[in-house]
Amino acid sequence: MAPTTKIDSDKENLAEDLPFLSKIELSDPLIHIGKAAKILNLSESALRKYEAAGLVIFHRSESNRRILSQEDIERIKHIRMLINSEGLNIQSILRLWSLIPCWELKECLPEARDKCEAISDYKRPCWVALRNQGCNLITSCSECVVYRFSAYCTDDLKSLYYQKFTLVNEFKKTTGDEI
Repeated sequence: MAPTTKIDSDKENLAEDLPFLSKIELSDPLIHIGKAAKILNLSESALRKYEAAGLVIFHRSESNRRILSQEDIERIKHIRMLINSEGLNIQSILRLWSLIPCWELKECLPEARDKCEAISDYKRPCWVALRNQGCNLITSCSECVVYRFSAYCTDDLKSLYYQKFTLVNEFKKTTGDEI
């Protein structure tokens, strides 16, 4: 198919010149913390503060330098929006994320759920409570769907709980059983 716009043409030329770009994923760590700080218009120390608090899990190079992916950059932009536009602070963001029912999203078995310390921690999300050591289903929290998409579900958290509440009540009405 022939390119229809200059942008399409430029993309096609770039893909031919740099074939490795087609294999890059949004989650691939490529951006060092200094460059990320410039992109985000934040200081490196602010990014390290976010990491220390548990808002973001940075990838590390072999020499232990912090490296971010495009997905991390977008996560930090969303965190900044929560802080600047919604008036949340770091602790309130963590508390909000701690409400995400990770055990349901990952479909943990009841016996694993009973042993999980993240379930009873209402102040910190699972990846902070578990100190990024992973859970019984995944070894790296940074690869977990709960961590990766938590920043984006803050707007829909209330609707998620409403849907669950509605489903539970419907189940009780139709069956007369408790869940």
